[in-house]
Amino acid sequence: MTKGKRNANGLGHTYKVGNSYKTVIRRDGQTYTATASTQKDSRQKAMSKADGMLQLARKKVDEKIPLENFLMNWLENQHRFNIAHSTYLRYRSLAIHHINPKLGRMPIAEISAREITELLSVMRQKGQSSRSMQQARAVLSICLTEAENLDYIPANPVRKVKNPQNSERNFSPLTLDEVKRLLKTYEGTYLCARLHLALLCGLRQGEALGLQWQDVDFKSGTINIKSQIQIINGKQAFTSLKTTRSKRTVVLTANTLQALVEHRLMVERWVAQPNYQGGEWDLVFPRPNGTPRSPQTDYDEWQKALKLCGISPRRLHDARHTAATLMYSQQVGIETISRALGHSSSAITSRLYVHSAEEPLRLAAESISRALSEPNRHA
Repeated sequence: MTKGKRNANGLGHTYKVGNSYKTVIRRDGQTYTATASTQKDSRQKAMSKADGMLQLARKKVDEKIPLENFLMNWLENQHRFNIAHSTYLRYRSLAIHHINPKLGRMPIAEISAREITELLSVMRQKGQSSRSMQQARAVLSICLTEAENLDYIPANPVRKVKNPQNSERNFSPLTLDEVKRLLKTYEGTYLCARLHLALLCGLRQGEALGLQWQDVDFKSGTINIKSQIQIINGKQAFTSLKTTRSKRTVVLTANTLQALVEHRLMVERWVAQPNYQGGEWDLVFPRPNGTPRSPQTDYDEWQKALKLCGISPRRLHDARHTAATLMYSQQVGIETISRALGHSSSAITSRLYVHSAEEPLRLAAESISRALSEPNRHA
């Protein structure tokens, strides 16, 4: 054996052994060797062996990481920047109060479909809703997919866990007559345009309260929904929308456009006041001083409007459901309604909003009846 050649730092030593070359690499107290016909091949083989063994050792360490460590680090330092703040708070609450107490101390590689199914069962026994269980499954699924991508685990076990089914939800859309009554009663008031955007356009509360005048195109009769207002750390702030399809252009009815024209004149009178602070906010529905309107105030005024018009109490979200069912009753297609509401898919629109709309079903039944009553042309 000839004297070995010292290679660059980290490449070890290469020796001539007969007609071959042998490379010896020492890392972290371990020795890795490889023999080949050339110095280059010898070094590459030794380095590959050393890297592979180190990766295997690192993976074994990673597999022992408790789920709660990986989950909270991933949620706080990565995923929170990809989701709405309210969604982040919801996921964090689920992790702290449900996921971690049940699975948090288990090594991430030992989490199986059985443990996740048991977690959902425990949540159900504690009275958690199907929606909460779905969200717990969702955050685990996204988290463990990241662990899979990083080779911490061979496969995401959540894929083998069935998504909890929602119990039947009772939606209460307003009737067309009730919508007309509300809009007529509040015509010319501050609340009129707000009711139009809720009942006819289906804007979410955060989208409506975060709408800016720069997003309203009076010439084309459209509004661009591109952000929302949410409460973050106790303060109202603009945030991004939940999905790409939530960013959308909504075409206004002539009446809604006129309501916004009149509404702008009201807001402009506030702008002229010395205590107006809304220059940077540019909100369509601000408080009189121009700052963001409180979601609670917005909700309270909705309930007062219903009571004044003799309409039974509804959730504010039922106004969004009303917009969907009104469009559906006028034979607007599911895909178009989905785009108008900003749903991620038309399947969500169909499942959540239009199941109770009877008018299209009646029209279909009448069409079949007419077809059956027509004389047989081939008789």
